[in-house]
Amino acid sequence: MNAPEDPPLARSIGAFFGHIVDAIVSDPNARTERVEVRKEVTEEQRPDGVVLRRTVIEEVVLPPGTEPSAKTADGAPPKA
Repeated sequence: MNAPEDPPLARSIGAFFGHIVDAIVSDPNARTERVEVRKEVTEEQRPDGVVLRRTVIEEVVLPPGTEPSAKTADGAPPKA
């Protein structure tokens, strides 16, 4: 079985400029709906004055025009 070859230089350059054109023509004001599913904060105070804090936020990103479901995966209503 042959190893896959790298794409040719011309294709790589075309893909590079294609990404730049997509960034230029995309709408920066396009809004996506974000629904926070769960937020967990753990904080630990150490004797040497160092505070360790870990924040985990789980969210769902919905495409524009999509309605969030009435309940999240854990059964709780979504937070606005």
